Amino acid sequence: MSLLRGERRALPTSIDPNQITARPYFGNYSGEIVDEGTAFTSSAIASAVTLIADSVATMPLYPSKEVQGRWQRLETPAVFVRPNDDQLMFEFVQQTVATLALHGTAYWWCPMQGLYPLEIRNIHPSKVIVKQNADGVITYKVGKNEYGSDVIRQINWLKMPNQLVGMSPLDILRNLIGTDIAINRFLSAWYGDGGTPGSVLETDQQLTTEQAQVLRDTWVDTHYKQRRPAVLTGGLKWRAITASAADMDTMAHREQIVREIARFYRVPLHLINGTGGDSQTYQNVESAGIQFVRHTLLPYMRRLEDAFGDLLPPTQRVRFDADEFMRADLSTRVRSAQVQIAAGMLTPNEARHIEGREPYNGGDTFVLNLPGAPMAGSGDNPALGTDKERPL
Repeated sequence: MSLLRGERRALPTSIDPNQITARPYFGNYSGEIVDEGTAFTSSAIASAVTLIADSVATMPLYPSKEVQGRWQRLETPAVFVRPNDDQLMFEFVQQTVATLALHGTAYWWCPMQGLYPLEIRNIHPSKVIVKQNADGVITYKVGKNEYGSDVIRQINWLKMPNQLVGMSPLDILRNLIGTDIAINRFLSAWYGDGGTPGSVLETDQQLTTEQAQVLRDTWVDTHYKQRRPAVLTGGLKWRAITASAADMDTMAHREQIVREIARFYRVPLHLINGTGGDSQTYQNVESAGIQFVRHTLLPYMRRLEDAFGDLLPPTQRVRFDADEFMRADLSTRVRSAQVQIAAGMLTPNEARHIEGREPYNGGDTFVLNLPGAPMAGSGDNPALGTDKERPL
């Protein structure tokens, strides 16, 4: 029963689940320190995480209430406009999603006051210790205080059975991120030190330090930016230095890391400026954008919608509006609106509202593409007055 209460068993010593046998201090084979701060030095990680966080935070959040089997939109509570004194909703949602994308678990401080929370604040995962007592009750220790699930809300990216916290993408990608950091450090040192010398002068004779310096300076003074013939004496030989195949392939390794990170976060490669892939045409890019919303953003949206909904009365819920991300081009939207208006699914004013345009008198009448069916704006409408009273 202890395992069911969330305790972890010690793994056999012959198994290395974290792949850190070679570099136990650093936690990965690259020998680089990988944490929240250093991970963002990887441009692929920074781009993927901020892309997901910014995209979800950009979407409007609408509360609604179930009335007679239909969901009716409500006014947005103040706590969903400004969750706390220091943040607006965009920054709060962005912070939550970024925490999930890096650490796999996000925590909210949200004491209730009446029907709604008094405030909502993000707590860094490193500040929270999750405990479970013998009765299965989970508590959260923040500093010296312990709180229950009525004050601290936990959101998980992926939590396996009998675990108290979610899996951390930062730990899963530790070797990949460490490799990217190591490549960046290698390139910085390479170019910072001037790379390899362009050529060397070789001799079998023993030279003192002073003789080597005089020989080097003489060679540079004689041949720098001058195409004079070189005269070598005393057994000297000139040899050009070229970079090895491994050094020349460094950029290919970096692009492969970008593709691996895009694959892990399910981000279209072109959205983080990666090279390769098949998203080169306009149709492919548009389709990839829709797939990005469905398969990447939607799971994050659902996690937050469930967490926000848990803070509301039972008959209320919240939804992110992803219409702006799913919008087709203008000509496609116009053709779609025409078909829906002709089929009686939308009124002209409803179609105009979707496009963000003001209604016109008579536009609330359904238009049916049938002989004798009323057209928009025709006939008398008591709410709008007669045709003579309506402005053109």
